[in-house]
Amino acid sequence: MFKITEGDFKNQTYGNESCLTNWPMLYILENGRQAYIGESNHVKNPMSQHHNSSEKRIFDKVHFIYCSKFNQSVTLDYESKLIQYIVADKLYEVRNKNAGMADKEYYGKKEYDEKFQILWRSLQRRKLVKHSLEELENSDLFKYSPYKELNNDQRAAVEEISILLKREEDQIVVVNGMPESGK
Repeated sequence: MFKITEGDFKNQTYGNESCLTNWPMLYILENGRQAYIGESNHVKNPMSQHHNSSEKRIFDKVHFIYCSKFNQSVTLDYESKLIQYIVADKLYEVRNKNAGMADKEYYGKKEYDEKFQILWRSLQRRKLVKHSLEELENSDLFKYSPYKELNNDQRAAVEEISILLKREEDQIVVVNGMPESGK
């Protein structure tokens, strides 16, 4: 069902399969210690952009994940899930700067949620992750992770507070919101 191929990110060698230029897919950049997870409909374009980014030059491998049944809704959802679970897995330090995505509904989501387990086991066999989904879902890091349930307003607030905290100045931060708003 899922096809996972490896490319040489440092030397920009990815293969010639047509899906690399015109199909929704996921990718994992990694260097054995750190990883970056992404998705694209034309994956060779972000590879070129990432290769030109000083922040991404630390990576040497890329793993492309695709399936004939992928659409952009699925790859966006799976990208979010991979970030959540790979952070909890702790094999890699995840370098994505986003604060996670809110859970989105789309046609066939229930079926794709079930198929995500198949993808995860494929990643385990390739030693790209080490723990089972069940182990991760029962870990405190995953249960309390902000990566899995933030909406756009919450994500913006987290980013703003993070910027303020990095200034290392004495300051007061007040978070206002209605009851049950996810403060």
